[in-house]
Amino acid sequence: MRNQFKILFYIKKNQPLRNGKFSIMCRISINGKFCTFSTNLATCPKRWNQTRCRLMGRNESARRINAMLDDISYLLYESYLSLMHSATELTPQAVRQQYRGGHICVDGIIALFEKHNSEFEQMVGVTRSRSTLYKYRYVCSHLGQFISEQYGVCDLPIHKIDRGFIIDFHRWLADVIGCCTNTIKIYMTALKHIILRAISNGIISKNPFVGYAMRTEVSHRSFLVKEELQSLMQYHPKNQTESIVLDAFLLSCFTGLAYADILRLRMNNIIELGDRRYIATSRTKTKVAVEVPLLNLPEKIIMRYNRDDPFEPIFSLPSNGHCNNILRHITNEIGINKRVTFHSARHRNLSYSLKTNRLQN
Repeated sequence: MRNQFKILFYIKKNQPLRNGKFSIMCRISINGKFCTFSTNLATCPKRWNQTRCRLMGRNESARRINAMLDDISYLLYESYLSLMHSATELTPQAVRQQYRGGHICVDGIIALFEKHNSEFEQMVGVTRSRSTLYKYRYVCSHLGQFISEQYGVCDLPIHKIDRGFIIDFHRWLADVIGCCTNTIKIYMTALKHIILRAISNGIISKNPFVGYAMRTEVSHRSFLVKEELQSLMQYHPKNQTESIVLDAFLLSCFTGLAYADILRLRMNNIIELGDRRYIATSRTKTKVAVEVPLLNLPEKIIMRYNRDDPFEPIFSLPSNGHCNNILRHITNEIGINKRVTFHSARHRNLSYSLKTNRLQN
C-alpha cells in the first residue's frame, strides 16, 4: 500500500497573539493519521490565502514567510523520506520528531545570541564586564523585536541572515529605535561578533557582513561649566538612590575616575603619602595605575560612605544606564539643558574652589 503523505499549513484563528496576528500551524498526515505543530510564524487573516496555504502579496514580508514555509515543507518531506528507509515506524509524530530533532534542524540567531550571553555572564567579574553583558542583552532584545515585527516570528534561522537583513536591521535601529550613528555601530559590531562565532563553529559558511560598512561620527561630548556644577552640588536628592548617584558623579567630576573605576573603589584604595591622601587604583579599561590627589570636597564625599570592611565597594551604584537616567532627571529638575551622562564628568578639569552647603553637612 502506498503511503499518502500530506502537509497542510493553516492559521490558528481561535487564539490570536498579543500583537494581533495569528500563528501559522502545520499539519502532517499519513494515511489518515495526523499531528500538528506551530511553525513559529504568524500573519494577519486577511493576508492568508487558504487555497494556496501561503501569504498573499509580493511584498518583502510575504516573500520571506512564504519562502520559510517552503523550507519547512522541504525539510518535512526529507524527514519523511528518511524514515521510509529506516526501521522506525512511519507516523506523523515520527516525522515531526525527525524534523525537530534531526540534523536538518537549523539554529536560530536569537537562540545563538542568548547562548552567547549566558556563557558571557559566567565570565562577568573574571575577564568580562557587566556593562558589556548589558550591551549584548540590549542588542539581542532589539534583534528579537525587529524579527518579530518584520517577519512575524520569534526567531530566524541564522542561514537566513543575509546582507539585506543586516541593512534592514541597521535602518530599523535608526528609524524605529532612534539610535545615533555611533550607537548603531556598537550594536552592529555586537551582532557581527555572534555571526563570526557561528562561522567559526561551522554553523554557517558565509559572512552576511561582507560589503556592509560600519561608520562613526565625531561626537561632541557635553561637559559641565562651573555654574552648572555648582547647581548640581546644591541640589537636594529626593531619595537615597539619587543621593548615591549624585555623590558618585560629583566624585567623578573632581577625580576624573570613570563609572567603572568608582564602582570598584574601596577604602583600601585610599592611601597616605606624606601629609596628603590619594586614591591609588588602576583604570578598569586600560589597567593603567593611577594616583589621584584626594582634596577636601571629594574626600568628604568618600567619608560619607566609609565602610568598616576596607575591601567592600564604597558605592552601591545601579547600572550605568540607570545612573544616566537619574542624572537626566536631576539636570532637568535644575534646568541644565544639555545631555549629561556619567561620562560627562571626565570631559573637563574643574576648579576645587567651588563651595556647597551640601558637602559641608
